[in-house]
Amino acid sequence: MAFITDVYLSEMLSKDVIDQFGRRVGVLWDLVIVPGIKHPGVIKLVVKNKSKLLEIPVENIYLFNRFVITVDPGEKTFQEYRPQGGDMLIKKHILDKQILDVNGAKVVRVNDLKLGESDGAICIIGIDVGLNGILRRIDGGRMVLKALTAFGKPIKEYIIGWNFLQTMDPQLRNLTLNVARKQLSELHPSDLADILTEIAPEEGTEILSSVDEELAGEALHEVSTEVREKILKEMDKELISDILEEMPPDEAADILADMPEETSEELLSLMESEDAMEVKHLLKYDEDTAGGLMTSEFLDFPPDTTVDEAMTDIRLLVPDVEFVYYVYVVDEQDHLLGVVTLKKLLTSPLSTKLQDIMIQNVKHVGLDADRKEISEIVSKYDFIAIPVLDEEEKLRGVITVDDIIDLLVPNPTRRRKGRAFQ
Repeated sequence: MAFITDVYLSEMLSKDVIDQFGRRVGVLWDLVIVPGIKHPGVIKLVVKNKSKLLEIPVENIYLFNRFVITVDPGEKTFQEYRPQGGDMLIKKHILDKQILDVNGAKVVRVNDLKLGESDGAICIIGIDVGLNGILRRIDGGRMVLKALTAFGKPIKEYIIGWNFLQTMDPQLRNLTLNVARKQLSELHPSDLADILTEIAPEEGTEILSSVDEELAGEALHEVSTEVREKILKEMDKELISDILEEMPPDEAADILADMPEETSEELLSLMESEDAMEVKHLLKYDEDTAGGLMTSEFLDFPPDTTVDEAMTDIRLLVPDVEFVYYVYVVDEQDHLLGVVTLKKLLTSPLSTKLQDIMIQNVKHVGLDADRKEISEIVSKYDFIAIPVLDEEEKLRGVITVDDIIDLLVPNPTRRRKGRAFQ
């Protein structure tokens, strides 16, 4: 079999297929492939002859290049193609489908496929997700490509090698992961959220299942309520509860508050009791108040704690705290006594007690403070976090910089009302 490696699917589809005597068998309609060690290999050509589809085994192909497709039936006639449940077709199942380009943190479309020879077989070498793939398939597009090349301004190809692709299922029909899944974990939550918005919910579920719970939670919090609802409907409740446990309590509360009460209560019952209690507490507050914006994750210590003791404990506690800007000093009843900045903590002698370096008369807001009051205090004092006290002056939470930004640029994922969990 002779084969030219530099060939694209768009150049071959609808091309005449002739036998060894030059008689027209039909036109190429599709190619049947099977998974391979390195590349999917072609096992059959599907040729359209008038109203019928014929199948031609790959071993009967004599020439396969951009100029001619020649086949030799041997002593047999070509059989009618009857689709089998497990058949994988390049045009039907891969062309024009979406894939996830992790390197570019975006969803792209398969505009064409590059075919080549590997170990003596016709294989899919890579996919074209660039403009070239589109131009090859439209009337006059190839003339445009030739003209641009002639003028020294060719369009840069964007070919993703098959070796950089992974599939969502063994049938190759859902090409949604590009490069190793490990790279998904390196995406920024906002980039992952953008991707989740562009793909089908079941594919979003598969992606979230392949990253750690913390990243999955951050991405879920970034997407719109509508998209999140569709994804969560496809997701196992145990996995959802695991993700919620890894999220900051205020963000977990945002997600649960958008769910039917029966569903959110079920998920809370699957969470670790301590995590569930923190989230339930936050669900009582309206989103437009300090209680609705605050997180219950913060660092607090007694006043007689030394810098050395505080630093030792911080190393142990910091993995469970989303943001660390200040250390809060409280008494045995959780009354706020003062605050110590990280800079002060790092530059003070290890034997110094927190009460000797803390800032007293800390600016704060109450649980029912509204957005206007919070914004004014943050703007006036340039805070990146602000403590929230209850009516007894006890420290109940902290509004961090991400929530402060929400005051100025409202996040559509935030819950719209409180829910009276007891």
